[in-house]
Amino acid sequence: MATKFTVPKGWRPGPVAKLLGFSVDTYNAKHKDHLLNVDEVHFAKKDDDGNFEAIGLEDVVEQVLKTKDEVFIEAEAKRVFAIGKVRCKNFGCNQLFDPDDNPEGGCHHHVSPPFFHDCNKGWTCCPKKSAMDWEDFQKLPTCAVGRHSAEPPKAPPKKEPADDKFVATKCAPCAPVKSIDGYNKSDEGKSAATGAQSFAKSTGTKAKPKVVKYDDGSFRCQHKGCQAKFHPDDNGPRACSYHYGTPVFHETMKWWGCCPHKKKMDFDAFMAVKGCCVGYHWNGEGDDPEPTERAGAPPPIADDDAEVVEAGDEGFDLG
Repeated sequence: MATKFTVPKGWRPGPVAKLLGFSVDTYNAKHKDHLLNVDEVHFAKKDDDGNFEAIGLEDVVEQVLKTKDEVFIEAEAKRVFAIGKVRCKNFGCNQLFDPDDNPEGGCHHHVSPPFFHDCNKGWTCCPKKSAMDWEDFQKLPTCAVGRHSAEPPKAPPKKEPADDKFVATKCAPCAPVKSIDGYNKSDEGKSAATGAQSFAKSTGTKAKPKVVKYDDGSFRCQHKGCQAKFHPDDNGPRACSYHYGTPVFHETMKWWGCCPHKKKMDFDAFMAVKGCCVGYHWNGEGDDPEPTERAGAPPPIADDDAEVVEAGDEGFDLG
C-alpha cells in the first residue's frame, strides 16, 4: 500500500526506522478500520526497473529518499537492516558503506569539524561558506574526496612551545575586575570624560553633528532614526519622527536605547521601528529643538553625557 506524508525537517538526518514509525502512526490515524503494526511492516520503493527495493531501517532518510519519492509500506515482517555496512565517520559524510567495497573517491567529506555560532552553521575548514537553515548546512559543498572511514578523524596535534623560556610561570594575583556600574560610581569613572565631553572641555563648546546642505537648499536631518532630506519651508512641528536614544547592537539583536522593548534581528526591520519622538527636523545648527511629542519615553539624556557623531554626506549615521 502507498501513503503520502510530509517528513518533519528535523527527522531528515535521522534513521529510516524512526520515519517508519511516524508514517505508520499517520496511516493508522486515517485508516482506523485497518490498523498496521510497525513491527510487521517495512518501507520499500521502486528501482529503475520497477522492482520493489526494501529500504534499510538504519539508512539516513535524506540519503535514501528524495522529495516526492513514492514510498510503499510493505505489510510483511521484513526487517531490513544494512547488513555488513558501517557508518562513515568522516566529517560531513555519515553514509553507510561496505568495508569490503570502499574505493578511493567514494567519500566526499570535510577535513575539519563543524562550527555553530549564533544562527550560523558551517565547517571550520570552509569558513567562507555557512548557512542558517539546517537543510542548507547539510548541502554545503565538501572540500575533500577519499575513502570512507569507520574511525573518527583524529584531532590536529597541539602546537608545542617553540622555546622553553616561554613556559608559563606563576605570577602575582591580578587586581579584581571592576564592574561597569562600580566603575561609573567610582571617582575614576566620574572623572573619565567621553569624546564629546573632552571636546567640550577643551574648546569650551559642545560637539555638534556635521551640517549637510544640498544645492537645492535642503538639508539632511540629524535626528537618530530619521536622516531624511528636508527643506526648511516644509519643516513643521510633526514633520520628523525619530529616536532620542542611541542604537544598540548585541549579538544578532538590534534596538534603540530609548525603545529597548522593540528588538529586531533584521537590520531593515530595526530601521523601520517607528520613532518615539515627533517634532521638527533638525539640520544640526543651533540647539536641537524639543520634541513636540514623546511617546512614553524617559527624559532625554543630559547634554553633558551625550556623545554626538557626525553624519556622512548621505546620512545613514546611527550615532
